[in-house]
Amino acid sequence: MKLFKLRILFATIVLTMATNLLYAQTVYNVSMGNSPQYPNEVYFSLTNGEVKTVARNTWDIAFYSAAFSAGIITNDGANVGLWAYPNAGIEGWETFDTTNIQSWTKLYNNNSDWEEGSFNIFSKGHPDYGWGIYSMTSHNVVGDSLYLIKPVDGIYRKLHIVKKISTENKFIIRYANVDGSNEHTDTLDVTPYTDRLFMAFSFSSGIVDREPPKTDWDLLFTRYYDSVMNTPYPVNGVLINNNLSVARVHPAAPDFTDWSGLDFVNKINIIGHDWKSYNLSASQWEMTDSLAYFIRKENGPVVKLVFEAFSGSASGTTTFNLTTVSSTGLNENTLTGITLFPNPVVGSLNIRCEQPLNNARITLTDLSGRIVKQLFNVNAPEVSIDTDGIAPGTYILHIADSRQQGNFKLIVSQ
Repeated sequence: MKLFKLRILFATIVLTMATNLLYAQTVYNVSMGNSPQYPNEVYFSLTNGEVKTVARNTWDIAFYSAAFSAGIITNDGANVGLWAYPNAGIEGWETFDTTNIQSWTKLYNNNSDWEEGSFNIFSKGHPDYGWGIYSMTSHNVVGDSLYLIKPVDGIYRKLHIVKKISTENKFIIRYANVDGSNEHTDTLDVTPYTDRLFMAFSFSSGIVDREPPKTDWDLLFTRYYDSVMNTPYPVNGVLINNNLSVARVHPAAPDFTDWSGLDFVNKINIIGHDWKSYNLSASQWEMTDSLAYFIRKENGPVVKLVFEAFSGSASGTTTFNLTTVSSTGLNENTLTGITLFPNPVVGSLNIRCEQPLNNARITLTDLSGRIVKQLFNVNAPEVSIDTDGIAPGTYILHIADSRQQGNFKLIVSQ
């Protein structure tokens, strides 16, 4: 009897310790630097804290690292400017003219998706990726547009993204001063950077090794352009890694932790910048009251984030607290009763489930981890996914609902 009571006491102590650890709150301070331009970018891990702080003004453009991706972004947070050349296609290289530049369209990154950069804004969908056209025979993207770019060094240049050699994961770019002087044609090999989200490039110094591995960080504290009152405007905020999904809850009571019925979204600016506002009369930043973010990582914990303060240009410091509210965001059991057909697939893939999916997320990724297709909030026993425009090859189909999850190998054929 005494041994039985001791076991109960020990189990109670362990359970209490685990519960206290689960809901323990940790306060963090992350600084982007004390100048009006907030000169640093900070990569942050939900489990390990601050991972890396880098100067923002070291790069101009960056290339999404997956081999079969045409995503290119600009460092608009460092005031890099990009304009589409309106007077001609690539045949206008020699006669490039910046007359009436004030009427040209300035381009900004799409801050809901890492892969949709400023160079992709005029994309019409596959095979047109904005700056170039995908070739079904070579699988390359061939550039058909000219651009004017103002890099961090302030020297305006004309720019042609000549080609993406997809099978080698290389970009060929051509650039020169507007008058044609100091012309270069560079071949940029992205392969060494496939463990990062992007490979960054500076027109002054070449390839820039700036990011930590994409598996090491979750949040990026940075300066970027977003839409404010329907106008592009520089903001200071938080962007998420593309392996996360976030639910915004407002109003949220201080003790609210029930994440199970929330609507999780994986737009990279879902946390963004509007958790704070500037009080002109008090000359200080104020936090939005009763606002919480629940952050879920596949195969990882669910974490509650609440912002507490932002110092502004005094130090660019954001103060926030994190609380782990679930040790895993999903049931760890393997998803069963799933049939995929046809596999290999041409055209449409059919997914049939013995039990209807419950608020499921279905993600198709290539072997490098790049998200190719994604469906949200699926509540049905059968669903179809269109694979037209997806390059032939082997992919991983991940299905996760509120109860369980599973991975399935899928082959896409021509």
